[in-house]
Amino acid sequence: MHAHYGMQAVVTCNLVNWYDVVIPNSFAPDDFEFRAEKSDYLLFLGRAYDGKGVHVAVQIAEHIGRRLVVAGPGRLERTSPLVEHVGTVGAAPRRELLASAKALIAPSMFIEPFCGVVLEAAFSGTPVIASDWGAFAENVLHGVTGYRCRTFEQFTWAARNVDRIDPANCRSWAEENFTIERVGQMYEEYFSSVLAIYGGDGWYEINNERDNLDWLTRRYPGQTVTAS
Repeated sequence: MHAHYGMQAVVTCNLVNWYDVVIPNSFAPDDFEFRAEKSDYLLFLGRAYDGKGVHVAVQIAEHIGRRLVVAGPGRLERTSPLVEHVGTVGAAPRRELLASAKALIAPSMFIEPFCGVVLEAAFSGTPVIASDWGAFAENVLHGVTGYRCRTFEQFTWAARNVDRIDPANCRSWAEENFTIERVGQMYEEYFSSVLAIYGGDGWYEINNERDNLDWLTRRYPGQTVTAS
């Protein structure tokens, strides 16, 4: 949303719409296998081109001497004995790759609007090592579900120290915030707000039955959730 508004919205007070809201994709936890014990390889899952930073993932693997599996369409401009490009994969091998990987590498070179694969990795208990911009700033909890990096040195440190990330925290973050049940609450609140424009007082509509404002709440690993 912020990328769409652009720089003009920083200095202009009439560009922001109260009803514009970011509601994330939802996932079915059973589509992914949580696995705490990982294999010794890094995973790049997505289009194999420089915009997604596949070349950075290859350089990281070479520098630290760890195997990298690249899964996705496209071709690699730079190859290495440590790199295996398996191409596009189906649901079952994708599930296995995500569950077994030591970490998912997502060094996108553009402002990612979401990048669902980072949440697919989280549901699998797999830490993410990503760029420090776009949706990663919201969806990758630095030091908790992975690392966000800005230099090659930071990326290589993160890859070497990814065992510091608890896979259970990755799964908890995904389950508590990105299931259809959780995301459904966001849609319900949003649609109620929009409905008030056509059948009520719009922005000033009062909801006397409200007992919480949890629709935008983020539930973090280790946080106790109390029923309202």
